This record gives sequence, structure tokens and C-alpha cells, in this order.
Amino acid sequence: MPRNVISMQEKRPEEKQRPPRRRHLGIILIGAMLLFALASMSLVNAYQNLQKQVTLEQEAIKKDKDLDDKATLKSTEISKLKDPQFIEKYARARYSYSKNGEKVFTAPGLVNGGINSDQ
Repeated sequence: MPRNVISMQEKRPEEKQRPPRRRHLGIILIGAMLLFALASMSLVNAYQNLQKQVTLEQEAIKKDKDLDDKATLKSTEISKLKDPQFIEKYARARYSYSKNGEKVFTAPGLVNGGINSDQ
């Protein structure tokens, strides 16, 4: 029997160097795209929530400033009410009190004497 057996078919060099087939590459690519889409949607939602929080913070700062202004106004009014001369002027202007032989004329803008009666 012959010990040397020669193959009849020739092997092409290109077939030996061909890379292996990637059967699941499409599925992996789709999965990666879905993961990136979910991550980007989460990022967009977080950004929108941040913008809402910034808007709420700005509104709160504005309200705080308004309240501080009102508190300052009230404290100045309280300090004026502690002054006896101011109380006398206020009562005379508001309620038309007068001294003997004195005529009192009231101006519409000065009736309150600087104090808002509607608050």
C-alpha cells in the first residue's frame, strides 16, 4: 500500500486567510444602539428636570426678594409709628384733627401719611 497519499484538490490561499463569519454581529449592534438610545433618553429627561428646577429656583428667589422688600417696608412703618411726632401728624392728616383756630386741608396722596391703609 502506498504511504504517500496526495490530495487531488488544490487549496486556494484566499480560503485559508478568510476571517470567520460573524453571525451575531447584527444582533450585538442593535443591542448597543438600544442601550445608547436608552441612555440618551435618560440624559434628556434629567436635563429637562434640571431646567424645571432652575426655573422654580429663580421664581423662589424673586418671591424671597419681594418678601424681603415688604418686610423692610413694614419695619420702616413700625419705626415711624414709634415716633410720637409722626403719630401726631398722621392723626391730624388722617382724621382731620386740628388745633384751636387752625384750618386743615388734606391732599389725597398725603392722607395716609406714608402708611398704606390697604395692607
